[in-house]
Amino acid sequence: MLWANLHGSFTFGLAMIAPIACDALWRATRSERAVVFRQWFLFALLALGAACLNPYGPEMILVTFRTVALGAALTTVAEWRSQDFTHVGAFEIIMLGTFGFALFRGVTLPWLRIVMLFGVLHLALSQVRHADLLGLLAPIFLARPLAEQFKAIAADGPPLAIRHGMLLPFLAVLAGGTALASLRGIAPAARITPENAIQSVPLAKAGHVLNDYDFGGYLDFVGIAPFIDGRAELFGERYMLRHDRALSLQNLPDFMRLLDEYRIQATLLAPSTPAVGLLDRLPDWKRAYADDVAVVHMRR
Repeated sequence: MLWANLHGSFTFGLAMIAPIACDALWRATRSERAVVFRQWFLFALLALGAACLNPYGPEMILVTFRTVALGAALTTVAEWRSQDFTHVGAFEIIMLGTFGFALFRGVTLPWLRIVMLFGVLHLALSQVRHADLLGLLAPIFLARPLAEQFKAIAADGPPLAIRHGMLLPFLAVLAGGTALASLRGIAPAARITPENAIQSVPLAKAGHVLNDYDFGGYLDFVGIAPFIDGRAELFGERYMLRHDRALSLQNLPDFMRLLDEYRIQATLLAPSTPAVGLLDRLPDWKRAYADDVAVVHMRR
């Protein structure tokens, strides 16, 4: 229930119930399988019910299917693109380090656990946003097989009293880190926060605004209706692709039609957006503001 109210990835948690239940049935003896099946079936029903305890009920689960159905439009959003291995990053270091450890120690896994692990690894490689999902679920898949395989390590572990004694300092560090983060303030990244542009130009009174995808959330926050924001499943594949191709000038005539069709009176775009250079040269538009985060054009 907590997961369902924090992040949309909870649907993957529901999806993983089936393969984990199959793994439990595979490992159970023939006499135990009826009981194991009944327990997992009951758990699946309760988990599904708990996931529906949110302000939108089952609609939160359906949103996942509508988002996946966006198809090619997802590639226009950075977090839905595949991992970038043109430079060494944290994800690559952790992944290669884990594979190296498995080869060095001779780790073996049951075939169903391998399928589940490779499934979330595929998601993490194909879409950046699922790297956290791999970090969340992989330890759950690996915990029991590793504990059974390295019993000597588990037997040589610290006494129970020491392990329990470490809980309080751990919680203290966690609480201290949270308090420090709250004192320092938590804010979106500067590259998606066109605060100075909005304070300098009266966009709220300008009329319809055409914005970059990354600026939509901040426009929502300050009460200005965006052309597009992060709620991709509401806008749909066709709308998102048209917006992306227009601003990148892949379809220049359609960009001009879009300005008139939606009666756009102002634009709020990142400096690197190709449409910025075109707007600078159009006689009906003037540059009203620019910094390293955003550029504003107003219709004359």
